[in-house]
Amino acid sequence: MSQTTSTATKAGGVTLALIYLGFVAAIQGADPNIASTALLSAGKDLNFGSLDALAASVSTLALAATVITVGMLADRLGRKKVIFATMLLVIIGDSLVAISQDPVMYILGRALTGVGLGGVYGASFAYVKYFGEKSKGGLAVALGTFSASIGFFALVITFAGSTMVGVGWREAFLVIPAVTAAALLFGLFILPKDEKYPTPEQPWDALGQIILGLAVVGTLYGISHAADSLMSPLTIVPIVVGVGLFVLFYFRERSQPEKRFFPIVLLKHPLFLAAIGVGFLYNFSTGFGLLSFSNLFQYQLNLKGLGLSLAQLPYLLLAIPTALVVGKLIGKKIVTVQMSALIGAFIAAAGGVLFAVTALSSPKSVMDYLPALIVLGIAAAVPAVAYGGMILDEADPEHYGVVSSSRSTIGQFWYSLGLASSAVVIDSLARLYVQEKLGSTALQQLNTWSASGAKPTDTSVFPTAIEGFTQGFAVLMIAYAIIMVLVGFSVLILGNKADKQKAAAAS
Repeated sequence: MSQTTSTATKAGGVTLALIYLGFVAAIQGADPNIASTALLSAGKDLNFGSLDALAASVSTLALAATVITVGMLADRLGRKKVIFATMLLVIIGDSLVAISQDPVMYILGRALTGVGLGGVYGASFAYVKYFGEKSKGGLAVALGTFSASIGFFALVITFAGSTMVGVGWREAFLVIPAVTAAALLFGLFILPKDEKYPTPEQPWDALGQIILGLAVVGTLYGISHAADSLMSPLTIVPIVVGVGLFVLFYFRERSQPEKRFFPIVLLKHPLFLAAIGVGFLYNFSTGFGLLSFSNLFQYQLNLKGLGLSLAQLPYLLLAIPTALVVGKLIGKKIVTVQMSALIGAFIAAAGGVLFAVTALSSPKSVMDYLPALIVLGIAAAVPAVAYGGMILDEADPEHYGVVSSSRSTIGQFWYSLGLASSAVVIDSLARLYVQEKLGSTALQQLNTWSASGAKPTDTSVFPTAIEGFTQGFAVLMIAYAIIMVLVGFSVLILGNKADKQKAAAAS
């Protein structure tokens, strides 16, 4: 990525620029949080009916399916032009949602927002390398500042939007357009001027982009539906079709690579494979952990509304200092990126075990969970710098936007898998526990309550279900701990292999 010197870098404002990029990227993190909070009210007003699932997921699907293509456009047309265009798309999309009169209008608005959010995050992340090269601490410190800023601003924007839901769901959906408009104005002064893309003859490979987009949509839709029914055709068919399209995409991109848009050879690079593993440590932990313990607090401790939000704060706030510290440690070469990922994996494992033990110890309040929240919060943030650094290191100039934007697509897969697996496993174990303790009649009453809200006549169903949920949560957190350690060692091995290859090539 080649760009002229900006006002920010002339004035020595590299840190300010990185904070700004974190602010921009935080829009993508905050928007789905606000939308999920406002979804119930919007669904009641607009009568979503059978379109409820699509209304909830269309933004994520649109983002994951188009973000790599938008990254490619940024390479061709200029990153500054594309980030401003996608900001406008976000403003239009959520504004359309705010004035929606029917489900179709709502879904269209959320789809436009999803495409825009992918471009906004992808471009802001791609800019980090440009400013990182001008930073005293290098790319690692720049990524630490970027990640910490995301954590802070995402929290602030989410809180503002969630608070506005109490005023009205339409008002809540205007928070993101307002914040995005402010980001656009600041960007006029902070972002560097675009230069002409040096290799305009790179292939578009339109068919390849379509195949990849459909593969992403199909697989993610199936994964998201798994939380409702693991064996449903709406789960199995999209996943099978999506995986089949991914296989087709792989073999097609491997043939005549000079005519293809994605450097599929990256899947043979140990560093890129390590990046995928770190993406798992980061995004799976976020989706899996936040949903799991939030649900546990609701069922076991009866936390709701503001109380539940405050209970999540220790976990969310720790992302800010953690990212800064890890960035400096990597920047000073005290630890390698792969070693930081392994450390994060061990911290995550410790957090999982601590959460499991606490859940089974009959906790009286959320304060009993504070040590586990702190440990898991640190663990979720540690891999963020390594993840970004590995992806950017693999982004060659010819495919910079395509490869750097793949971070978002990879992240959406692991995040969705974390959400779905936690819901499926814990729910299944809780139902099995109820059936074993109280019999099939009680299980049927629980299933009826889940489907229609009809309160069970057997008063022991709910307490038993909570016991089952707690035990299911503990089992899952132990399994999570084991998986984190295994993935962490895999990343270390792949990262070390990449370092050896790089050293051999240099000599």
